[in-house]
Amino acid sequence: MYTYLFFGLLSIVLLFVLAFGQRMYHGYQKKRNTVNTYGIQNIQTGKNLRVRNASIGDEVKIILYTHHIWECMTWQMIRLDGDTYLLKNLYTKKTFQPSSSPQPGVPLWQQPLGGSSLQYWEFLKQPDETYLIRLSGTELYITVSSDKNNSDIVLRQAQGSDTQKWKLIGQHPVF
Repeated sequence: MYTYLFFGLLSIVLLFVLAFGQRMYHGYQKKRNTVNTYGIQNIQTGKNLRVRNASIGDEVKIILYTHHIWECMTWQMIRLDGDTYLLKNLYTKKTFQPSSSPQPGVPLWQQPLGGSSLQYWEFLKQPDETYLIRLSGTELYITVSSDKNNSDIVLRQAQGSDTQKWKLIGQHPVF
């Protein structure tokens, strides 16, 4: 009886591999070969930018979360001009921007890639090899609001603190 069960399960696994194996391998290779992909980690907290609950919806908050090499915490930096980038989340295939008119205290939320200048971020390299990330055309910087997981990421004027300093961690998640 166990022999039939074993061969039945083995047959199911083999059918799955034959049906989806090539597609899964292609997806894996595509993810491994994506260039300019990083976790964006805050210096003060050691936590990263993430889409809340890895949601694919629009208007989902961008939050602070403990570092993991997950797609939902990996951002592809697409250079627009000089130090200005569009950030594409590997999992959701979307970007983020202020949730309203840019002003101090406004949180960031996820939006489709749409070419809005509110989605353009300037990465200003600091002498300590970290970055300040400024919304292009403004004097507002990406800032943590708290050191707790799931806390909002907001825009603030320059403060000269580690709450606004970020480092890029190269990562190529496959899940």
